[in-house]
Amino acid sequence: MIMSLSLKRNKFLQLFETINNKSVKYRGPLILRIFGLMNELELSNENRYILCNFIDQNSDTFNLKKDIYDISNDVSLNQLFLFAYSKARINNLIPNLYSEYINSVNALSQKIEIQTILS
Repeated sequence: MIMSLSLKRNKFLQLFETINNKSVKYRGPLILRIFGLMNELELSNENRYILCNFIDQNSDTFNLKKDIYDISNDVSLNQLFLFAYSKARINNLIPNLYSEYINSVNALSQKIEIQTILS
């Protein structure tokens, strides 16, 4: 079943309202929820970019020898997510990964709101 653009926008904006709460205690499950919803809403390219950006920013910490942007298309999006999430958890960077998603979702929601106004 294909979800209409309007329903996708509403679902995305509802998620944004939920996650935009600054006092969220457990960010891990929300990161997973955002990742899944972005895939469901056909935002997998944006998801890949968020993960690559996070990994690139922390490549020294993760001891990554290769450029993530060069190798990211050689792995599935799920593998990329699992790598980023596990490295974030091990290195106490879950708040950073969460912030990366929040900033991106904020930018996407503003774009969606503008498109809705212009439609």
